[in-house]
Amino acid sequence: MTYAGYFISGAAIGAALGVLFAPKAGRETREQMNSWLKDKREKSRIEYQAMKEALETGRKTFRAKEKELSGV
Repeated sequence: MTYAGYFISGAAIGAALGVLFAPKAGRETREQMNSWLKDKREKSRIEYQAMKEALETGRKTFRAKEKELSGV
C-alpha cells in the first residue's frame, strides 16, 4: 500500500471515529461549523483588503522614491 493509501485509510477511520464520538448532534455541529467558516471568511476578506491596501501604498511609495532618485 502506498503512502496515499495509508493517508486515505487514516482519514476515513478518523472521520468514522469522529462521527461515532461526536458530542453534539449533526445539525448543531453543522451550524457551528458554518458559523466558524463564515467568521473565518469575513476575517480573511478583511485581511485581504488590508494587505491589498498596504501593497498599493508600498507601490506608490516605491514609484515616488524611484522618480526622486532618478531625477525625473
